Amino acid sequence: MADKILSHTELSTFCSGLSSMLRAGFASDRAVQVFAEDTDSASGRAAAAMCSALESGAGFADAAESTGVFPEYALGVFRTAEMSGRLDEALESLAGYYEQQHELNLRIKNTLTYPVALMLMMCAVLAVLVFRVLPMFERVYESMTGSVAASSYAYVLAASAVSRVSLAAAGVVSVALLSLSVALRSHSAREKLRAPMERFALTRRAALLMAVSELMDMLTTLISSGMDQDAALEQAMLLTRHSGLKAVLDGCMEKQREGMSLAQSFCGTVLTGVYGRMLLGGAESGRLESVLTELSRRIGADAAQALDALIDRIEPILIGFLTVSVGMTLLSVMLPLLGILGAV
Repeated sequence: MADKILSHTELSTFCSGLSSMLRAGFASDRAVQVFAEDTDSASGRAAAAMCSALESGAGFADAAESTGVFPEYALGVFRTAEMSGRLDEALESLAGYYEQQHELNLRIKNTLTYPVALMLMMCAVLAVLVFRVLPMFERVYESMTGSVAASSYAYVLAASAVSRVSLAAAGVVSVALLSLSVALRSHSAREKLRAPMERFALTRRAALLMAVSELMDMLTTLISSGMDQDAALEQAMLLTRHSGLKAVLDGCMEKQREGMSLAQSFCGTVLTGVYGRMLLGGAESGRLESVLTELSRRIGADAAQALDALIDRIEPILIGFLTVSVGMTLLSVMLPLLGILGAV
């Protein structure tokens, strides 16, 4: 089969389906065979590709690796879970992890939808003004004065120039946003967007919240697969792509080497306020995995709200630009007309 990594949605479907069958009492090779009957989906074809390796005696993780469609993170979880005998729990956690990643990526793409639509509307309005309305008024004033440029109505030409510049600027921004929206469909483009989001003031908080939510999901999955807390944090650090969060995790690792638990090292550093107390309470009550899952959900919701707040900030700027551009243009062409009508 094609060497193409499965999407987050496909990985979530695969892990969720196999986890359900394993919990129902299926052996792993039999669960893969049943799942492979769905040849219409990419996840089903991945399972079909695993079947021959399983039939030849390969383990679950090795069979998955032989297909070439699973990311390194998922393969690492498969191996750890297979050795610990917790494959069903790890698959369930992986399904939630990839579903959360899909929702966050979808939120980022949807964040661009409104600005793109608004900019396209601006381009349409300005194009009508530049190519239809202004030329008509210029012809009228030219027929009355002989030369608009030499008359007292010369500012009509200035209005035309302002509208053309505004249209060009709106067009450039629209093309950039459309290109970015299309590019975000690919995994590599989304990864390249992380660093600019981390540095840009308006998106910095959302980028950090998304990274922390992803970290909580990774820790849940790794601990569910049978890793101890120290190893899980070390592995999660390798996969964390947010430079600021990675630096904080280095400090957490030092605290754990000094004897602190994962929850203690995170409280006040990675997680503050009520979230830090939730993690401490979950660790003390033996519900660390479930609390990590809940924290991932809540922090993911906070990240979504931060992205929505970004739209709330951008919207007035775009609307103001459109209002000023259109208003100045219409005012410039209507003032001479009002003067003419007043003189009649």
